Amino acid sequence: MSVATAVESPAILIVDDDIVASELYATILREHDFDNLLLCDDSRRVMDTLQSHRVAVILLDLNMPHISGQELLPEITSGFPEIPVVILTGEDKVDTAVQCMKIGAFDFMAKPVDRNRLVTAVRHALKIRELQDEVHILSTADGGSGLKRPEAFREIVTESPQMQKLFRYMEAVAGSPKAVLITGESGTGKELVARVIHDLSQKGGEFVPVNVSGLDDTMFSDTLFGHRRGAFTGADSNRPGLIEQASGGTLFLDEIGDLELGSQVKLLRLLQEREYYPLGADKPQSSDARVIAATNADLNAEQKSGAFRKDLYYRLIAHHVHLPPLRHRLEDIPLLVQHFLEESSQTLDKKKPTVPKELYTLLANYQFPGNVRELQSMIYDAMSRHSSGILSLSVFRSYIEEQSGAHSEVAAAEGDQPLAFGERLPTLREAEDFLFNEAMVRAQGNQSIAARLLGVSQSTLSRRFKQSS
Repeated sequence: MSVATAVESPAILIVDDDIVASELYATILREHDFDNLLLCDDSRRVMDTLQSHRVAVILLDLNMPHISGQELLPEITSGFPEIPVVILTGEDKVDTAVQCMKIGAFDFMAKPVDRNRLVTAVRHALKIRELQDEVHILSTADGGSGLKRPEAFREIVTESPQMQKLFRYMEAVAGSPKAVLITGESGTGKELVARVIHDLSQKGGEFVPVNVSGLDDTMFSDTLFGHRRGAFTGADSNRPGLIEQASGGTLFLDEIGDLELGSQVKLLRLLQEREYYPLGADKPQSSDARVIAATNADLNAEQKSGAFRKDLYYRLIAHHVHLPPLRHRLEDIPLLVQHFLEESSQTLDKKKPTVPKELYTLLANYQFPGNVRELQSMIYDAMSRHSSGILSLSVFRSYIEEQSGAHSEVAAAEGDQPLAFGERLPTLREAEDFLFNEAMVRAQGNQSIAARLLGVSQSTLSRRFKQSS
């Protein structure tokens, strides 16, 4: 068995008695940046190899002396069910493929193997393996218990089970050298999460944030990679870029979905080769900075449309943290309100006010398109107008009515339908009963809030219920 130079772990194990074929597969995979490869030409050594090495994917030839691939497959799937097995065979027979898939093979392809299909199969298998590992991490998370460093999350105000599971995952991937992609709507706290991952990694270097939105290719290169003297007019001296500042630490790239295609190529090289070229330089510089990227865009859709490079997308999504919107973690609203009231009262040098209980019900029925950042702005605005006593609801009501009206206009312009019906159209009376009852449920029995949800006056709502009784 020959072992290629290991760069990352775990490895891709190629099992084939034809060493020429194995070297061909290895060459193809190396061309697509799969560098950690194990080549085994003796099927009798496969199980020992799996015991002594961390293996992510197996490429298994079926027709081999000593122990055939068909004999090995059930042993592998029984002893190492988490490892995807891609079958390679010179027999292009449907029944053979079906039999292998029943035993537990991940994929099946006939020789001579198509280069693109081989790479796609390996990439898919690796992604499935990563997802399985992530699911295991999340499924074994028990709330906030079991966190090794709970103090690292002190800046994130939450009691949401979703967030607690993400904390567990963040701890698990913090030490990895691979990139992290943080996704979520605007205002969900992506940079805060990136800082937490940096702190958890315990890297000695700095956390260096940069918003890449609006940077053209030259500005991106100069900002990140720096330049050499004479690289362009006005470059009177060498200037290091942010990637050098982030040496030994973390480079955080916000709004990565807005990056130009030319800049995407340079970022890809940085992630693949750990090298970059300052403007005007002939020799590459090495970097050990860990890259964390964030976006509120759908990069999966963008890479399918060609707006974002597929190879860069797969590099960035080695680890993925998706932050839920505030409307999906309503249990955090009271905590966040109290947190921002404390924060704003200190900032504005005012006494922290009493919160009317109706405020929480009112906020729970708002969609929060701006998420936690929007709630923070609402609290600060209300506190700036507050004088003494109980916090007024009027500021929140006015803001929500204004925002809800604007949202309704946008939804109508885009053709969104707020209601859907089955085959039978409900009567007007049935529709009214449903809407009024639903509004009262969401308002937790508060007629004033229910009336605002329905867009009617409180007196109209009261008359409606008197008529029904």
